[in-house]
Formats: sequence, structure tokens, C-alpha cells
Amino acid sequence: MTSLDTTSRSGADTFARYAMVASAFLMPLLFVLLLVTAPPGVTEEGRPYVQNFYDNLGSYPMSAWIGALAMVLTIPALFGVARVARAGRPALGLVGMILAFSLALPLSGNTDDTLYAASKAGLDVTAATRLYNAEMNDLPTSPLGLLWFAGLVGLVILGVAVLLGRTGPAWAAITLIVAPFLVPVAWFAGLGNVFAAIAWAALAAGMGGVSLGLLKR
Repeated sequence: MTSLDTTSRSGADTFARYAMVASAFLMPLLFVLLLVTAPPGVTEEGRPYVQNFYDNLGSYPMSAWIGALAMVLTIPALFGVARVARAGRPALGLVGMILAFSLALPLSGNTDDTLYAASKAGLDVTAATRLYNAEMNDLPTSPLGLLWFAGLVGLVILGVAVLLGRTGPAWAAITLIVAPFLVPVAWFAGLGNVFAAIAWAALAAGMGGVSLGLLKR
């Protein structure tokens, strides 16, 4: 495995490296936590999703805070993975990093926040479903939500860069290449919380394992 550098590290640099490694593991694992603690049906869409959300409204505040923490950790996690990728394949790693950062940008609205606000405003499930569908499909910025898939493609490219550049463990690079394909499958196929959690756990192994390259001298 190729070394990232041969220079001595300062205390701040060592702390930053360990922080990025921790973030790369923790960010996807927080989504695993969200999925295993969420009520069944989070991979549904439309009225079934809204009805399920309304039926389990009390669990949302904690989920919202866990999700917010995961998003905070997304940036250092991606920086860590990208740094390892770019050490061996700078151009490919840069492309992957740019695309992957789509995962960290609030390019579209949070429909769960909207549904929670709708419930507090007294809207019934039918009205909330119309609001949910409008936010998903009718806003001027709704198409930007598709950039989330570009972020997953970016992770795949980062995995390829690590594998070709040999700057991280090969098993982790391969996992990082495969896992982003698994994440959306649970929603497209309606496979439920458990499969979705497994996909995010695989992503945690891939991102965290690749970031371990930061600790190599």
C-alpha cells in the first residue's frame, strides 16, 4: 500500500487525521442507527410513507438530531476518503471528491421536516401527502435532489482511485465501490429498514476502511 507522505506530523495534523477516520466510520453508522431504530416502512414513498410518519411522530425529534450530526460528519468523512484517493490518483480522486460532496450539500428540502411542521400545523394525512408530493416534485429546485446519486457515483470513483493508487486497503476500496450501489436499492425495491441498514453498514466499512490509509506513514 502506498504511503501518503514521508514527513513528520504535527499534533494538529495527527488529530485531524484521526478525526477524519472517526468521521468516515461514524457518519454512515449514524444512518444505520437511524434505520434500525426507525419504525418499519421508512423506505416507502407517497401516502404510505406519510401515514407511517404521522403514526410515529414522537420518534422524529431524536431522528432529526441524529441526522443533523451525521450531516456535520459528512464533510470531514469525505475529506478523509478523498485525501487517501487523491494521494495515488490525483485527477481521478479530485473528480470523485467533487461529485461526492453532493452528499453534503442541502440542495433539496427535507421532506421529514416539512411533514413534522405539517402535523404541528394541524394538517391531516391527505393534505400532508399533497404537500409532500409537491415538495418532492414541484419545487424549482426539486430536480437537484438527483445530485444525491451523483454523490454516490463520486464515492464509487473514490474507491476506484484508492484501488488503482493502492493508497488504502484493497478490501475497503472494493467495498467502497460496491456499497454505493446497494444504498438506493432498498428504496427502489422497497426492501425495508434492515436491508437499507446493511447497505449503510457496508458503506461505513468502505469509507472507514479507506480512511485508515491516513494513518499510514
